[in-house]
Amino acid sequence: MSRPLFDARVSVIIPNRNNLDTLPAAIHSIGLQQLDAVEILVIDDGSTDGSREWLSAMARELPQLRVLHTESLGPAGARNLGISEASAPIIAFLDSDDVWLRGKLRVQMEHLERNPEIGMSFTDYRHIGPSGEDRGTCFDYWRPGFRNQPPTHFFALEEAEAMLLGHNLVGTSTVAVRKSLLQNANGFATDLASAEDWDLWLRLAAMAPVAASTMIMTHYLMRPGSLTSRLQDRLGAIEAIAGRYRGRQDKAIRQALRKVDARLARARAEIARKEERHLSAAMAELRACCATPSRPGLRAAAADLVRGLQPSPARI
Repeated sequence: MSRPLFDARVSVIIPNRNNLDTLPAAIHSIGLQQLDAVEILVIDDGSTDGSREWLSAMARELPQLRVLHTESLGPAGARNLGISEASAPIIAFLDSDDVWLRGKLRVQMEHLERNPEIGMSFTDYRHIGPSGEDRGTCFDYWRPGFRNQPPTHFFALEEAEAMLLGHNLVGTSTVAVRKSLLQNANGFATDLASAEDWDLWLRLAAMAPVAASTMIMTHYLMRPGSLTSRLQDRLGAIEAIAGRYRGRQDKAIRQALRKVDARLARARAEIARKEERHLSAAMAELRACCATPSRPGLRAAAADLVRGLQPSPARI
């Protein structure tokens, strides 16, 4: 693949596999960023839906677009390839089924260029359902302490590593980060079955200051629910990542770990509930309440106990 014909200010990395229905909108949204010298790197990871042909045609029209064809690297491997190929000092990630709102990358780049000590920054984002319905924002769901910051600027996160450990706040498509920092962190972990993005943000937060903004600058497409087996993979990965912090004694990390434990327990309660294992769901919900007390959680545990203790219908 030839190198770009211009000096890029930022490289946008888009992994794609069979998302031709959404990929054009993602690339179009880069054109709304009010920013010059943007390199676009699409890693097409074995698509069979016409993405390859469409990208070939687009590359003839857009000199800033470079397409790399791979086979079954997975999102982490595809992004790592993009990082190694990127020519700009700053990298922004955009998934092929997400879109940026106008000016997102411009304001993010301006902040990073004015503040060279910041390694990574991210923004709030809106969840969009398959039919276009608004399902709320990430920060509204997690309710971090900084959520009332005015949506006009970026600010440095206090206790960034603990904040990102206790709250799953970072949407990959909202991130802009220095390439040198990504290289020092060895990019995304390809040996994790899931949560490799959360793992990377945590490692980056331990290496350099992180900035955030409450501006809602990305729309994230929520596709239909994952299979239980995939959820189990994610929970296993979260447990492995959290395990790195179990020996830490600093207060902020210990508080964050309690939130992680509650999140894991509530997810396991939900799995058990779907499988109609109500007593198991109740016990998991109670474990979550021990980690982070919750009246709704106690009510859910009580309801599960009632269902679990009801006698099974007599067979006829």
